[in-house]
Amino acid sequence: MKPTLPACAALAMLLSGCEALMFGNVIVGCAMRPTPEVLPRELPVATVGEPYSVQIEVINASTPLGNLQVIPDKPLPDGLELVHDERQKHAVIQGTPRAAGRYDVQLHGWTYGTQCTGQDIDKLYRLEVR
Repeated sequence: MKPTLPACAALAMLLSGCEALMFGNVIVGCAMRPTPEVLPRELPVATVGEPYSVQIEVINASTPLGNLQVIPDKPLPDGLELVHDERQKHAVIQGTPRAAGRYDVQLHGWTYGTQCTGQDIDKLYRLEVR
């Protein structure tokens, strides 16, 4: 039995309607995602010559982190480093600071994308070392 033109047209409209509905759901879902947030909101004061360790958490990220790093223009003070394992939503600033001062430290990262594009993560900290 040969399908008729009206039956084929109805099937095509039905299928395109499903795709349009799915596409619309994806668009709305992507637009409604929360923005990733970096915690803590402020870094605790560090002391020259004393070990320092602070856990950094990224919340509201819908997918794993691809990378979290310190921007070279606003680095951590000498003696401190950011340690992050790819795909983890946490990192650690650790080490022993060598010089007192106030430091602007810029973190930047991104999340993986799925049907939605990945999201950028930015956080500017002011770290005081006494």
